[in-house]
Amino acid sequence: MDNNNTPSDAKRQAILEAATRRFAHFGMAKTTMNEIAKDISASKALLYYYFPNKHTLYASVMEYVIDNMAREVEEILKDLESSEEAMDAALEKRVEIINEYYNLFEYTYVLRKDVPEDMKTILKNTFAKELSQVAKILEIGVNNQEYALENVENTARLLLYALMGVRIAVLKDMSNPIFPSKEDFKKILSHQKELARIFIQGLKA
Repeated sequence: MDNNNTPSDAKRQAILEAATRRFAHFGMAKTTMNEIAKDISASKALLYYYFPNKHTLYASVMEYVIDNMAREVEEILKDLESSEEAMDAALEKRVEIINEYYNLFEYTYVLRKDVPEDMKTILKNTFAKELSQVAKILEIGVNNQEYALENVENTARLLLYALMGVRIAVLKDMSNPIFPSKEDFKKILSHQKELARIFIQGLKA
């Protein structure tokens, strides 16, 4: 936790961390605001001061997890000099975190047809963060003179769309009809890594 946080920030952070543990382990439906409050020895009123309801808290937890995912991927990218290596590592980290917070992501997917407005904003921002990271990965190749690109962001967008298409395609063969199982995510990861390699190798041609 950041030592420069105000007491208010620290309380909100404590709530987010406790809620993340609860939602990740038990899921949204089986977690109550009262349980989260007890985990941090606080009153339920304190939780409602920062988060009007459980759905708002859940959306904030998703944002918290996704932001942490983005930071972890950024750290990985700092140490890699090959765009192919960087893409493999970023995809692996993404699946690792989805598996770690499986219940969180499953609930979000189940909600996809009736997503609350605050969650829509988070999902939109998530796409923007993924796009930025794919662009940074392609820039590694450009900086290493592996290939030249006229517009890195447009190329990154095409690659991201293709990777998302793999996710959708694999869903048709899922063992779990509601949300990909952890085994399904292994298949998705394998196909995405192969597609990304083909795409990046094509840029070098």
